[in-house]
Amino acid sequence: MAEIRGTAHTPLKQFKKIPIYVVEEHNDALQFIYSAIGGKKLPLEGTTLLHLDAHPDMLIDRKLKGEEARSGRQVLPLLQIENWIVPAVAAGHIDRVVWLRPPWAGQFRDDTRAIHVGDHPTTGELRVDCKEPYYLSDALYSSKLINKKKFIFTTAELSDSALAEDHNNIQKLVTHLNITQPYVLDIDLDFFSTGNPFLSLYENIKVYDRLQPIFDFKLPDNDETETIDKVVESRERQLEELENLFQHLEKFDNLDEYEGEQSHTYHMVADLAAAINEEAKKLNEKPDWWAVFAGGCTRDQGGLPYHISTEQEIQRLVKDALVPLLKNIPPPILITVARSTDDGYCPPHQVEYIQSLVLETLKEMYDADDPALHYLTVNTF
Repeated sequence: MAEIRGTAHTPLKQFKKIPIYVVEEHNDALQFIYSAIGGKKLPLEGTTLLHLDAHPDMLIDRKLKGEEARSGRQVLPLLQIENWIVPAVAAGHIDRVVWLRPPWAGQFRDDTRAIHVGDHPTTGELRVDCKEPYYLSDALYSSKLINKKKFIFTTAELSDSALAEDHNNIQKLVTHLNITQPYVLDIDLDFFSTGNPFLSLYENIKVYDRLQPIFDFKLPDNDETETIDKVVESRERQLEELENLFQHLEKFDNLDEYEGEQSHTYHMVADLAAAINEEAKKLNEKPDWWAVFAGGCTRDQGGLPYHISTEQEIQRLVKDALVPLLKNIPPPILITVARSTDDGYCPPHQVEYIQSLVLETLKEMYDADDPALHYLTVNTF
């Protein structure tokens, strides 16, 4: 292996064997990346994250401050599965993210773009200057940033059929991605088979479908900064109103004493709440209002990807997509694997099979340590 250099041409230390860390919740992977930085196995700045996942995980907690993102390991407890990557970018540790998606996921258009992440000058909250729907729908865009960092974000499809049909396709993909060390290989097992846990949320009354008009977001008709700013301000007010309504529901189970404006959104949520309360009563359970709110937050731009793969599809994605890719790029510094099954994104009945297949493949391809099964020891008493 060629010598890899850290910041300011300081040689990095090297793992004797490539470590593999298996976590349950995907944001737990970041602690091992930070540990590798602290141990000088990864540079303080300039790492690439090669991210195979059915979801980009590139959101930002809307209340997260830029200074919190740059606080080292102190930020880790503040992160969740959908928003753990950009804070590491804001801290300067990652300067390139490559999201390889399965064919059924399309939250970003396939492209390479430069994005700035930094602090909103008024609130100090972390924001990006990317105008794509993924960020606009969560009101995460700002045209004005301070303490900003630039990173390169590439999205591409990794498909077994495209690579199997023509060997030249893998060479084209590898050339396009141009993966160089140092990089972290990060694999979510839901890349191979993807569930959507919100589809089963009070499915008898089709709650996931009924959330669509409540959380609906209309994209701007042009990308002029002034237009985008106004759209984001409007979306921010909409999300804040929805959050307030569901906070009230979480506390009281109804909106009878709600003191906010009785807007069109209020009436839609009130109608939905009445239906959920009736259904929850039949099920003899208390409504999980935050689960409903979280489901609503995924309804913009068509909802979450969903594709339960057959065993043959899983095998082909490993053999005819993952393996050819990894054979044609340098070995990573470390590998993180997320199960994502407790939350329903990787189907629970398939996760053990997918995990065994992926780990076996990684061990065959690399001089790697036995996988550290972090998910078996975390939060156990």
